[in-house]
Amino acid sequence: MVEWRETTWGAEISLEYGKGIRGYADAVGPYRVFGSNGPVGWTTEPLAPGPGVILGRKGAYRGVQFSKEPFFVIDTAYYVVPKSELEMRWLYYAIIYHKLGEIDDGSPIPSTTRAAVYVRDLSVPGLAEQEAIAAILGALDDKIELNRRMNKTLEAMARAIFKDWFVDFGPTRAKMEGRTPYLAADIWSLFPDNLGADGKPEDWNDGALSDVASLNPESWSRANYPGTVDYVDLSNTKWGTIEAITPFTSDIAPSRAQRILRPGDTIVGTVRPGNGSYAFVSAHGLTGSTGFAVLRPFQDIYREAVYLAATSAENISRLAHLADGGAYPAVRPELVAATELVTASECVFSAFSSATSGLIDRAEANKRENRTLAATRDFLLPKLMSGEARVKDAEKLVGEAI
Repeated sequence: MVEWRETTWGAEISLEYGKGIRGYADAVGPYRVFGSNGPVGWTTEPLAPGPGVILGRKGAYRGVQFSKEPFFVIDTAYYVVPKSELEMRWLYYAIIYHKLGEIDDGSPIPSTTRAAVYVRDLSVPGLAEQEAIAAILGALDDKIELNRRMNKTLEAMARAIFKDWFVDFGPTRAKMEGRTPYLAADIWSLFPDNLGADGKPEDWNDGALSDVASLNPESWSRANYPGTVDYVDLSNTKWGTIEAITPFTSDIAPSRAQRILRPGDTIVGTVRPGNGSYAFVSAHGLTGSTGFAVLRPFQDIYREAVYLAATSAENISRLAHLADGGAYPAVRPELVAATELVTASECVFSAFSSATSGLIDRAEANKRENRTLAATRDFLLPKLMSGEARVKDAEKLVGEAI
């Protein structure tokens, strides 16, 4: 490795303790507050300038975070101060590569100590190469973050339409108040002119997801279990995103790998439902955990409505409140299927699907792209940080990926 110098972490960085701060979880401010496991809130005054690196100090999971902006760190984490000329984002990837967040001092509360970090060896390239490596890996992470932000907007738009049509009954209320139509004429005409005595549009009734979707419609059996499965678990499904798909051969597949998933299904975790282990299924050939309630729409026109109703913040809160069972609070799948959804005409649901399917499908395409980008980053990171891969070769690969 030409121009790489051999040193130790203690010669290159100082790990500075975070500080105690109150009220950060509910605060409103421009600066992120980080704890051992990532962002935990906001504050009005930063502790460290950006860009910077945060390393978890205490806890079972001690993550590594990068902040482009000034930030605050609480006392369960360190922030990193370079002693020499180091590119901060390269330093972030170096800490990940050397797994400093996984160092354990053996105490009852897992901890990463300064002493354990400082004695470890480190190879440092010249500043120009640091910048090039950081630019390559950072481009992948920046694209992933851009897609995540775009998806928040896309899902917020879909949820706003759902709430207006099926919760607030906005079009009917607008008609009653004589307001100007805000939907296309053919869609506007689908909504009743008045609310009934029950507060719902006339001829719309109380209903549930079980009226428009089947619950856990397919499962593998010993007779038809395939040779391999692409498995989706609750722990890898968070707030609308399937973060990892794990392949297993049938002889080592987890016993809970039984739910057959198909594109258009909605999956909702029934164990600790407040953790948000839900997602819309857009890929073929997946197998889900028996910890999911699987909802399969009877018709494609119900696809988006089922997902948005089952995974609304209000419904996830309802399920979390109903969960029982001590160490592993859970709800019965039937409670997920009992989620309220008003009954309207098929024409209304068809129009809703047309209005929101593009938003959901675009978000799913972004998620698939993110999995590819993350795999590319994880492939390149150890090769670049060890000097095994050349920057020019990596730049070409990243250019093709993004």
